[in-house]
Amino acid sequence: MEERSMDEIMEKISPLVTGNNVLDIGTGFGIVIKALINNKDLKITSIDPETWRFDELKNTFLTEIYENRLKLMNAYAENLPFRDNEFTTTISLFSAHHFKDIIKALDEINRVTSGTIIIADWGPESAGKTNPHSPEQLEIPMNKVKSHGIKNNFAVKDGSMWYMIYKKN
Repeated sequence: MEERSMDEIMEKISPLVTGNNVLDIGTGFGIVIKALINNKDLKITSIDPETWRFDELKNTFLTEIYENRLKLMNAYAENLPFRDNEFTTTISLFSAHHFKDIIKALDEINRVTSGTIIIADWGPESAGKTNPHSPEQLEIPMNKVKSHGIKNNFAVKDGSMWYMIYKKN
């Protein structure tokens, strides 16, 4: 996995999506939304504790919001305001290092997902190259995510700059 861009990473992740109800954790710049929104069969709920990009994304995806295919919500991964098994796929792309309580967030993600869970994040080698974080700020969360993933039967994939845990429930 030596991808050079977010688009290339989403190319790898998109085929793993199962079902038609997707939860995107960590809206950020809308990378997951942009990669999946053209699939008219998908309904996407994207959450972020910070809504700094929501206005721009609402303008960009006004039609999809109106059609009820996209919902943007202010929420935290550690306290997801959804029913058990509400989503067929949950994707968290380059957000796990921001979770306040990684284990609680991963447990919540598992609770609300009936199908596929995909969590990808930057590894320490990417520090200062693809993101503004230090190696230490990325290594501790990475170790927690991977450890929890292994204990819960996730597949773990390592790349040169990022890693991913993946599981179908």
